[in-house]
Amino acid sequence: MPLFRLPENASPGDRARRRGAFCLLLALVSTSLATWLFLSIGKLWPRIEPLEGMAFTLGAVVFGAALAIAPVVAVSGWLLALWFGVESVYLPRQHATPIIDRVIVGAGLVAWFLPALGFLATAIHALVSGRVHFVQPPRDYLRAVDPIAYWQGVGFLLITAAVFAWLAWRYWQGKLRRTAGTD
Repeated sequence: MPLFRLPENASPGDRARRRGAFCLLLALVSTSLATWLFLSIGKLWPRIEPLEGMAFTLGAVVFGAALAIAPVVAVSGWLLALWFGVESVYLPRQHATPIIDRVIVGAGLVAWFLPALGFLATAIHALVSGRVHFVQPPRDYLRAVDPIAYWQGVGFLLITAAVFAWLAWRYWQGKLRRTAGTD
């Protein structure tokens, strides 16, 4: 089967797996490109900087667009590869791949529940340290100095963790009760 064209009689699981493979390839290429671009800024920008007029404008716009677009495409590719991969596990396919299916489901579970675990870990750290730190706008609430704001911050972190965990659970509860490759 070619990578970009699916046969007409392909099953839904095979179609989703093919889309996932394409998105994974896109993610790998764009991640490599973004990494190279950011590591090479010091070498590439001095080639653009001495240009003048329209050449400078065009070079700066293209370079800036590449710096802005490559990471967005990389993140989108990773997320879509995971999404289509998980969907392909639970759709009918022509060939069973139990080991790959377990790896995809494991990566999907980690990715879906990671935001909830991150907020929960931050809340636990705040409880242990007695300090809630928010980055934007920069705020620090200390239990000893401002207990009301501190407990509101801990509550916010716990509520946010619960919301992310509930959303992840709602997505996965229908999938984990089914066997792979069935609908």
